[in-house]
Amino acid sequence: MFRKIALLVLMLMVLCAVSYADEPEAVNPVQKEVVTESEAPAVAESQDSEPQAQVTDNESESESEQDELAAREAALAEREEELEVLGDSIAAREIELVKKERDFASRSASLTTKMREISGTSAVLLGRETQINKREMDLMAREAELARREMAFAQESQKFAESATLIAGREADLAKREAALAERESELNAKTTAKEAADKLTERESELVKREAALTEREATGARLQELEANLNQRDSALKTREEAITTRENSVSEQEKKLSGQTAAIKDSESEIAKKESELSAKESELASKNKQLDEKTAALAGRESDLSRREADTARKTIEVNELEALIKELPAFDPNNSTEAAMILTYNIPAEKRRELIAMQRAAYQKYSSNRITQAFEDYVKAAEADPANYLAAYWAGLAAERLRNHRDEALNWVNKALEINPNYKPAQELKQRLEAPARPARRRSK
Repeated sequence: MFRKIALLVLMLMVLCAVSYADEPEAVNPVQKEVVTESEAPAVAESQDSEPQAQVTDNESESESEQDELAAREAALAEREEELEVLGDSIAAREIELVKKERDFASRSASLTTKMREISGTSAVLLGRETQINKREMDLMAREAELARREMAFAQESQKFAESATLIAGREADLAKREAALAERESELNAKTTAKEAADKLTERESELVKREAALTEREATGARLQELEANLNQRDSALKTREEAITTRENSVSEQEKKLSGQTAAIKDSESEIAKKESELSAKESELASKNKQLDEKTAALAGRESDLSRREADTARKTIEVNELEALIKELPAFDPNNSTEAAMILTYNIPAEKRRELIAMQRAAYQKYSSNRITQAFEDYVKAAEADPANYLAAYWAGLAAERLRNHRDEALNWVNKALEINPNYKPAQELKQRLEAPARPARRRSK
């Protein structure tokens, strides 16, 4: 609105200036009348002398002034029309400026949205990096815990080995004790056989004493019998003491056997407990192995995710660079129609990756340099390579046909390349015109007059 008002004010000022400039003598008639009235007495005599000539001169002057006014009015009308045309052109330019401002606003909005998306992706990537770092810390803690468990398992295994050595030593001691008990049992058996032999000898001695007592004197026999009885009593007491000692030894041996049986039972229990512990440790080892495997898989998955994230970051950075470069190229290039343009910038309209577009543009420019320097064969070969580099490159196919047209005996080949360009884009007008030109009948050569 402000611009329109300013433009209207400028138009009015221009109209006023033009009107004042075009009518410099608008005030002069009044001045002339004043001059004529002041000079009327002086000229009265001349008017009286020649009245008829003065009337004709005034009529001619009035007609000339009217003609000048009409011409000035016509010029003013023409200038008004020109100003109206200028106003229309200014309004059209304002509309174009508004459109361009809208386009610029839409582009700036799209760029802001892209920047927001990039910032959002960067924030997401930072969050993922923090998550990955946290997972790495968890993995390090788990690895430390696994190392601690392995140390505990090594200590337990060392204790188990020590207990096994102790059990082996105890078993050796028990074997020694069993051997000692066997020796003692053999000694007791030998002592019992000696007692029986001694009893037999005493019985024989008593019989002999009885026989000698019968043969000898009764007194001597009586004294000997008393002595023998005393000796026998002593021997009986000695035997009793021996028997008591043997019974005490047997009791101690039985107690030792009981202790040994209890120790063997305890050893068996400890062995069963050790076997249980070994089974538990093997189960723990399997669990730890499975956990280690899971941790390895998780670390591999995390490494893959990290590589994917880095690749995505590289792709986003590359895409932003490509978008910026394309926007810079589009800003630098003038507007063109992809169905009517033969410039290399038309390749930017292809729906292909940016790197491929750059490659095709470079190939197109190199071929055009050769074409413009009349190296038509080399240019044709380069255009053919560019057309074969991408199936959507109808511009290179058109230029290949154009280059083949300038070569001798390549009309059919030129028509083939033009048809390829039209197969890709049937609405491409330069290819249509070239096809019409190639399919037109050749004009017969003019005969030279002798």
